[in-house]
Amino acid sequence: MAISSANMSMECETENGFRKRSVCIIGAGMSGLVATKYLLNLKMNPVVFEVKQGIGGVWRETFGCTRLQTPRHEYQFTDFPWPDHITAQHPAHYEVMDYFESYAMHFGLLDHIHFNTKVVEIRYIGKEYCESSLEHAGLWSKNGGPYADSVVWDVGVQKINGESIEWHRFDFLVLCIGKYGDLPQIPSFPPNKGPEVFQGKVLHTMDYARLDEKSAYELIKGKRVVVIGYQKSALDFAVECAEANRGEDGHPCTVVFRRAHWGLISYELYGLPIQLFYNTRFAQFLLERPAQGFLQSVLSRLFRPLRWAIFRFFELYLCWKLPLRKYGVVPDQSFVEELSACTVSTYHGDLFSRADEGSILFRKSPNWGFSSKGVVLNDGTEVEADLVVFGTGFDAEKKLKSLLPGPFAGVLEDSAGGSSIHIFLIWQFLAIRKAYQMCILLKCVLDGCLIFCLANLSFPV
Repeated sequence: MAISSANMSMECETENGFRKRSVCIIGAGMSGLVATKYLLNLKMNPVVFEVKQGIGGVWRETFGCTRLQTPRHEYQFTDFPWPDHITAQHPAHYEVMDYFESYAMHFGLLDHIHFNTKVVEIRYIGKEYCESSLEHAGLWSKNGGPYADSVVWDVGVQKINGESIEWHRFDFLVLCIGKYGDLPQIPSFPPNKGPEVFQGKVLHTMDYARLDEKSAYELIKGKRVVVIGYQKSALDFAVECAEANRGEDGHPCTVVFRRAHWGLISYELYGLPIQLFYNTRFAQFLLERPAQGFLQSVLSRLFRPLRWAIFRFFELYLCWKLPLRKYGVVPDQSFVEELSACTVSTYHGDLFSRADEGSILFRKSPNWGFSSKGVVLNDGTEVEADLVVFGTGFDAEKKLKSLLPGPFAGVLEDSAGGSSIHIFLIWQFLAIRKAYQMCILLKCVLDGCLIFCLANLSFPV
């Protein structure tokens, strides 16, 4: 094991006689890039560790059909607009990657990123963790406060295919590890009902996204495929599978799901941006939320009928515009529930046209398991398959717990044993409720959220 205090760490970096504060950023996706840029502007010394060989996060490994869900003008850096040659409202994944790479090169961020480097352990070496140590009111200003009296984080990193672990010390820690990737969410099964009894191949959409175009095509071409789930990755994979198997020799892709979810077909409703109804400060003000003030509590209750009418209209519009009833995929839960849980996504434009031609089949089943030949549904029906793909999402909380050192892993659970990760809809990121000399960006959409988050976090329950 190698112990390092190399120049990527903080010891020898000074400016005007003062030691520059060093910040460790884990992850070089969108959040990591913006964090690096802002920290450089604040005269900090950011060091980024990225396990992949390039920037981009989840955009680096995704399906060939993946496009940006958000309208292009709402998914851009405030100080670096999209190039003129990209005109699509929803750019393709490779165009998003080109945009990120141009941003990183323009602001000189690549020199601060260490690729193919995995963070294997984080140690807290500051003063003893206690409630009083979390009582900081100041924001992270240009003069460097608030900071501890000395460095508080030891970060152990290991090069891919390397054996030794190097340790580096930092004043502050920023986790930009993302919600979607690295740790798949795999369902549990009763004995003799799991993948071990299946004679075909089983994988997660994450594994499929890592394949090159040729390998991905060969994997699904001519196969009887079952995909599990009804969220974005599952439905996009179903479309890609249907495209590969069109024709007389092809087999339909069967989507097996426990419950359907609401999805959008575009971000406009009769010419008006759909975000006006739910993604403005006024619309957010109508939603009830934890720890809201008395006035907001009263107003949200008064506007409850209006809120219900708006979201009910959304549901009726989507059922009229899309063949949800035809295929038995009308969600049981309300649109506002899905919106609050951030599970509303956009449907692939070819999803229901492929279903109309018989290339995609939908089967709802509250419970299911494997057999030697395929998947057995709750009613006893067996769907034969050569390939079963889990489109069941990712375990973001477990991923976060695996990185956090001892004292801080517990703050992810409240006194009742539940999760204390709170979702702030306006700023669109996940943050730990109590963290000392650390902030966590799991999803960064607006530059403004980063300025808000690059403060010492101490959110009330």
